[in-house]
Amino acid sequence: MPAPTVAARALASARDERRTLERFTATEPDLDEAWGLAVQDLDRAARLAAGERVTGAKLGLTSAPKQQTMGVHQPIVGFLTDAMAEGAFDVDALAQPRIEPEVAFVLAVDLGGPVADVRDVVASVCVALEVLDSRWTGYRFGLADVLADNTSAAGYLLGAPAPLPDDLRGREARWYVDGELRSTTTPAAILGDPLAALAHLATHLGRRGEVLPAGSVVLAGAMTDAVPLLPGTSVRVEVDGLEPLAWTRPAAG
Repeated sequence: MPAPTVAARALASARDERRTLERFTATEPDLDEAWGLAVQDLDRAARLAAGERVTGAKLGLTSAPKQQTMGVHQPIVGFLTDAMAEGAFDVDALAQPRIEPEVAFVLAVDLGGPVADVRDVVASVCVALEVLDSRWTGYRFGLADVLADNTSAAGYLLGAPAPLPDDLRGREARWYVDGELRSTTTPAAILGDPLAALAHLATHLGRRGEVLPAGSVVLAGAMTDAVPLLPGTSVRVEVDGLEPLAWTRPAAG
């Protein structure tokens, strides 16, 4: 079994050199969630030592179809930093970028464990876009691999904040790619309710003795599949009652 320190160095090197790796679990199938999180913790510590600042957390694989597609059968949690925020990340430095439509929350209070009603911890909600970049060739990974790679987190963009509505789940959501409607869905695609993703995060933090401070961003998960983010690709996400968000990757050259 590779030591978490060795794995963390290999992942950081691959990221810096804009290349991908074959997943660790291909040769070490017994690697587990605890091992993956240990590698992720080392990555976070290295980023903080380099001057980055944690700005929030993200949930991944929050829909059953996505879990089946990726072969990982539970939601996963990673971290966000200011180097991943809009205007800070460099999409041209990514190896195999993809982008997906999400719902995001901003925390009103510190979150460090389960709460009676997760609505009480939400300051605002908005649509969001998450840019992914897996270290694993072709996005083929197991649970330990994707956790070690900080759940493929590479960048995020947030729409205009709004008060949390009484029921976000059933609002129609639309996903446009290059001006064409790619998918019509609802936020209920995220664990049946995006607030369930926030509850999952609260449990995760409590189990690990961690606290996410007020003002942090939480990406609740994707409402539909990610698409390749090629030069010139334009995307737009809409959820009824929230301000839409559009973004275009600059064309090459």
